[in-house]
Amino acid sequence: MTTINDINDFVRILRENPDWVETIRSILLSKELLELPERFAAFVETTNQNFQLVNQRLDRLEADVAGLKADMIQVKGRLDNLSGSDYEFKVEKNIGSLAGEHLRIRRTKVLKGPRTGLDYELTELVEDAEDNGVITEEQNHELGRSDLIFAGRRRTDGADLYVAAEISITIGNSDITRAVQRAGILELVTGQSVIPAVIGAHIDEDRATLATNNNVAVILRVYD
Repeated sequence: MTTINDINDFVRILRENPDWVETIRSILLSKELLELPERFAAFVETTNQNFQLVNQRLDRLEADVAGLKADMIQVKGRLDNLSGSDYEFKVEKNIGSLAGEHLRIRRTKVLKGPRTGLDYELTELVEDAEDNGVITEEQNHELGRSDLIFAGRRRTDGADLYVAAEISITIGNSDITRAVQRAGILELVTGQSVIPAVIGAHIDEDRATLATNNNVAVILRVYD
């Protein structure tokens, strides 16, 4: 007969009879506690599955957001283009007053504009220049991409001249570069002086300096 005098004897007996441990555990612990490890394992598995579902949904949400951003960029681009086109139309409509105020030019005649397209008179001059080898085919196309070309008479001395202008709400480096390039081509076509110009609502200090250094006229006008 086994005698238990203290806790040490009890521990020693359990160690000598390990099969008793499970019986003692079932007596001391409730069914809920005994099932806790299995329940915890099931909880972990369910949680992991839920996280995977959440991650899949987040992936889809991120894809939807990315798609929405792309759509918004396209919409913004279309709105910007629409706004830019409206500004170009207003510039062409008011080019007489703009040329008179900023360039001292009168009797302006639009030869190429965003609304009117390329004037027949200028078209003939350009085609003749290409036929005679004065300009290349590429220069012909480049001049045709000009935003605005108009002729006029300088108020100070009555001299006839042309203006090749690029129109942009916010004037950038490329606008200035294109104005210089296209004015040079137009001089070859017409054999007369051509003023390169940029027309816009905003220009920063660096771009204004660049325009000055390249003898490009800057016309600023804000339209609501």
